[in-house]
This record gives sequence, structure tokens and C-alpha cells, in this order.
Amino acid sequence: MSFYLSQFLIAFFATMGFALFFNCPKRVLITSCTLSGIVWVIYKYLVLRTNNVITAGFTASFILGVVSEFFARKYKTPAIIFILPGLVPMIPGAGTYYSMYYLIYKEYTTFQNVASETFYILIALALGIVVATGVSRVFITIMNKIKKKETA
Repeated sequence: MSFYLSQFLIAFFATMGFALFFNCPKRVLITSCTLSGIVWVIYKYLVLRTNNVITAGFTASFILGVVSEFFARKYKTPAIIFILPGLVPMIPGAGTYYSMYYLIYKEYTTFQNVASETFYILIALALGIVVATGVSRVFITIMNKIKKKETA
């Protein structure tokens, strides 16, 4: 339990630094950082449980996307205000670093393995957000049509 609490706090404060640096609106700062911490804990849990960073990345970014769309409606801000800070902890920075490291030292086989895994993680994160946004938009459209029928 303390492992996940420490992971939450690290992600929360890392996201806060990022959000402050990029002038995230102050009224959604705590919500955005809390969402990022929770999504990071979900990601870490899934990685440790399934040992598959790609599936964990997709699932966590999908959850991030859905919740970001909800908060965007609630706070009347663009969803990107919640999505970008939420993705910060999940971006595979170490994978990118080691890809370049192995490329510079001409270890091409290791470079190819690390770079492809990093690329797949990034694609999974992007797809999770895209699918979540699409599902949220369809859901919102359906709900709006139901409300129009009820009022008519």
C-alpha cells in the first residue's frame, strides 16, 4: 500500500511541476494532478500485474481520456488540460534515452529492441486517448439525443 501511495505522490508533484511550468489553469490544477497520480497508480498496478507495459499504457491512457472528457465538461475547459499533464508520468523517457544511448554506441540490435518497445508504448498511449475521446463523443451525442427526445 505504501508503494502505491508513494507512486501517487511522486506522480502528483511531478505533474504539478509540469502543469505550473506550462501555465495550467489554477482552478483545475489540483484535479489535473490528482487524476495524473491516480492514472499513474493504475498504470503501475497493471504493469506489475500483467508484466505488459503496452496493455497497461493503453488501459491507463483510455481511463485518462474518459475521465478527462468528463472533467472537461464539468470544469468547462478543454480536455487537453487534463490529458497532457496526465500523460507526463507515462511517457517512456528512459526508453527514449536508452534508444539514443545504444544508437550512439553502435549497439544496433539492442537499439532496435528498445526503440521498438518505446514506440509501441507511445502508440498505445496515443490510441488509448483517441479511443477514449471517440467513445466519449459518441456517448455524449447519444445522451444529447435522448435529452432532446425527453424535452420534445
